[in-house]
Amino acid sequence: MRAVLLAGASAFIAVPQVALAQTAGAYAPGAEDAGQDREITVVGSRIESAKIAGALPVTVVGEDLIAATGSVSGDDLFRSIPQAGDVQFQESRTTGNLNDARGDNASINLRSVGTGNTLVLINGRRMILTPGTQTENFVPVQTANTNSIPIGAVRRMEVLRDGAAAIYGADAVAGVVNVVLDDRYTGIKFDGRYGFADGTSETTIAGKAGVKTKSGGHFLLFGSYTHRTPLLATERPFSASENHMAALVGTPWEGDTGFDNRSTSSPWGSFTTIPVTTVRQGTATLTSSGVFHIEPTSNTAAGCSSTVINGNLCLRSGTITGATDRVLRYDENPDRTIRGGLDRINLFGTFKQDLGGVELFGEAGYYHAKLEGQREQSAPISSAVISVPASNYWNPFGPTTFGGVANPNRLTGLTGVPTTGLPLRITTYRPVDTGPRVFQVTDNMVRGLLGLRGSFGNFKWESAATYSWAKTDDFTKNAISNTLFQQALARSTPDAYNPFNGGTQTSYSLGDATANSAATIDSFLVGVHRLGKTSLATWDARISNPSLLQLPGGGVGFASGVELRRETYQDDRDARLDGTITYKDIVTGITYGTDIMGASPAPDVKAHRTVAAAFIELAVPVISDDMNVPLIQSLDLQLAARDEHYSDFGNVLKPKVAGVWSVFDALKFRSSWSQSYRAPNLAQFYSAGTQVANTRTDWAQCRINATTCTGVSTLEVRSGNQNLKPEDAETISAGVVFQPHRNITLTVDYWALNEMGVIGLQGAQNQILFDYLERLSGRTNANVVRLAPVGTQVVGDISYVKDDYFNLGPRKLRGIDFALSLETGKTPLGRFSFDLVASKLIKWQQTASDLQATLIAANAAGKLGTGINITQAGDQVRQNGNPQWRLNGNMTWRAGGFSAGVQVNYVGSVFDTGTALVNGSFYEVPSFTTVGGYVQYRVPKDAGALAGTRFKVGARNLFDKAPPLTSSNYGFNGALADPTGRFIYFELSKEF
Repeated sequence: MRAVLLAGASAFIAVPQVALAQTAGAYAPGAEDAGQDREITVVGSRIESAKIAGALPVTVVGEDLIAATGSVSGDDLFRSIPQAGDVQFQESRTTGNLNDARGDNASINLRSVGTGNTLVLINGRRMILTPGTQTENFVPVQTANTNSIPIGAVRRMEVLRDGAAAIYGADAVAGVVNVVLDDRYTGIKFDGRYGFADGTSETTIAGKAGVKTKSGGHFLLFGSYTHRTPLLATERPFSASENHMAALVGTPWEGDTGFDNRSTSSPWGSFTTIPVTTVRQGTATLTSSGVFHIEPTSNTAAGCSSTVINGNLCLRSGTITGATDRVLRYDENPDRTIRGGLDRINLFGTFKQDLGGVELFGEAGYYHAKLEGQREQSAPISSAVISVPASNYWNPFGPTTFGGVANPNRLTGLTGVPTTGLPLRITTYRPVDTGPRVFQVTDNMVRGLLGLRGSFGNFKWESAATYSWAKTDDFTKNAISNTLFQQALARSTPDAYNPFNGGTQTSYSLGDATANSAATIDSFLVGVHRLGKTSLATWDARISNPSLLQLPGGGVGFASGVELRRETYQDDRDARLDGTITYKDIVTGITYGTDIMGASPAPDVKAHRTVAAAFIELAVPVISDDMNVPLIQSLDLQLAARDEHYSDFGNVLKPKVAGVWSVFDALKFRSSWSQSYRAPNLAQFYSAGTQVANTRTDWAQCRINATTCTGVSTLEVRSGNQNLKPEDAETISAGVVFQPHRNITLTVDYWALNEMGVIGLQGAQNQILFDYLERLSGRTNANVVRLAPVGTQVVGDISYVKDDYFNLGPRKLRGIDFALSLETGKTPLGRFSFDLVASKLIKWQQTASDLQATLIAANAAGKLGTGINITQAGDQVRQNGNPQWRLNGNMTWRAGGFSAGVQVNYVGSVFDTGTALVNGSFYEVPSFTTVGGYVQYRVPKDAGALAGTRFKVGARNLFDKAPPLTSSNYGFNGALADPTGRFIYFELSKEF
């Protein structure tokens, strides 16, 4: 097969030389300007005029449907596609912070296969990946940034709902999205738009100009600028607080604390003595296992362990836990934006010029966005522990004197505290008095293309080179330096930072009304940058012939091509994040790899790869109408294969076979089988030693040592793996196309996707549990690195868990797509068109890895003892971000210069797995339906000065439907729903 590919591709060595010698008129550039559409082929085939192309499962979203969505961003537009899964790159994520791809980023995830499994093309060529990464299934993923697409310049969007690696290469597992930008417009056009919703507004101005030249050229330039004001979480009742429990009163989930996401890291700090000791004040015990916390004396339900300090505070033994202390948890949402303030610029230009039988063409694009948002201040984490020195002026267990003067803040009557005082480890505390962190994310992206195309005989050829470059600067204005913060804690004067002064007395969970001085706070605030860069350089050459040779059924279409591309990725973190500037705890002497509070250390990454590819495609007419075969009007096949060689992991060869059987004009059956793959991205392949801290249960330590089993903070080290293999996929689809009239089309398609080697992690808890199982047999798990046993310990404490990315077990997905299109033609009331697209997810099953399967079997056999639950992926249909049903319906009406459209979006219900099980079920998040619409008037061409003017008013989420409640921080699932609410917009357009 590889030899066939190379033989087919080798035709390019000679084709351009022959074509350049052809005479003028062989290519006929500019034919589209005479009303002919050169772009006959939609995404899915490289063969122009191939009959098979029209039968592939492709959804085409034209200008009218794009207008009906009221979109000004790629995210708005792509969410309207029913086959689009959850959007993981979006602003309502609250995990990851600096490690997330923040800013004006949005992703596309067809069929919920996973981010990075959908290939996005601009005018048929690959889009660059955004520099930022986010974690899905605990591994970093990348995406094409849909917000970088200039929506105002989009002529149509083609969505191929089928595996297409044989045609387009890597990442086309779930399908391909081809965004076709306008390269034909002639004239000048200006657009202005203003829209608003409660608490936010958006303004866009855009212009487009196109001109044809006498020499056979065409030039087009498009530009747009969007300004959006921020939307605070407090502007929406569902996100104003992290505590959503009140909404569950009267339901089976009443009292489920899973709906209360307020943080135990609050101004009401918890501290542990160093060393761990029991401290008493008289007969009152102030610490439990060395732990105490600050609370207001007015919180009488909890009770005090110490005498009153500062007039209205006291110490209580233990940390902030349970229902009694829940009121002391910090509500982070008042410090958050749901959507940041945004300035976005999109510029795009095209040109084409007849050179006499050959056309020179090019594209240039520029995208710039600056988004500013805010998040709550960070808290110390276990991967960078912060100690409060005994010398701290406000330490209630401080020394008896400072420079011979009695310490006014040491509690009286203490036992268990030496005269020199006790240092304390911060267990849970958040320096809220610094104010929220403000982050600014600046994205820049450029894209350039230059190519030649022409024809000789029935052959058409095309060759082009592209270069794309993207850079993201994620800047946090007021992060906290661990080193400088501890220095402020170490002072023995009143300007020392005071973490013992509690929070707001009148509303315990909101803010901190007892702030430290501005000078003290400013002494430890720093700015932090994270720079990301990606680049994509490609060169390709293609040749096609709609009728290479004749068979009884007709001409065999042929296409072949070669491609070279080079991808680069760079993650350049601030010196305080990548280990260049470390933090050394002056109390314990331990050095940590990060100097930024709340941020885990992560080394910089710089990587690149090159890819060489060749493909071949045949469109084979097996049976035609002229052959008079009973029950077969025609039978056409698509045969394709593509071979790609990667510089870092070798070759990948993938085939595809598709066919369409026309019974008669109104009825067609179609089917396909293909293999696809997703190459490990450069972050998964080359990143090294990212550290995160999570609460895990060390079963070996507690059960073998015969101690109580509780969750402990555990350091996890996640690294790339250069032995990773591509995620392989096999897709089978079968469908029917019924067209009883040229204005009525109904399609139904069943699809099945099987993936092998999905990249993921074993999971630190599974690694720890496997270590326990191994130790029961006298072995150990080398991925669980432990300290030497201390005292009576048989098993030492965990130092860290090594959990590298690897290829997991298989994943299976099944679904059905439905589409109905109806146009009435001209009626007394005008023209009407109806479009309904629906998608049903039947199965989404993740099989356990070998290690997980071993644990499940051991647990079922009773080898691990009681009380152990092993998280299993299992069936994910209707779980969190995978609704079973999605629908999108559109109705458009036109009469004279008037037109109107209505769009309905439906997202089915899901179960929220972050909630308690009641009668064996999680909380069901209801389905979600929104309605949008617009009314438009175009002034007639003969109306004088107003000719070419268009007025439009519209709304998204016309009935102001709030997203359904979930147990997430914001109270809604941002991957499925938009929190903006009713958004009303006005547009004015003028053409010259």
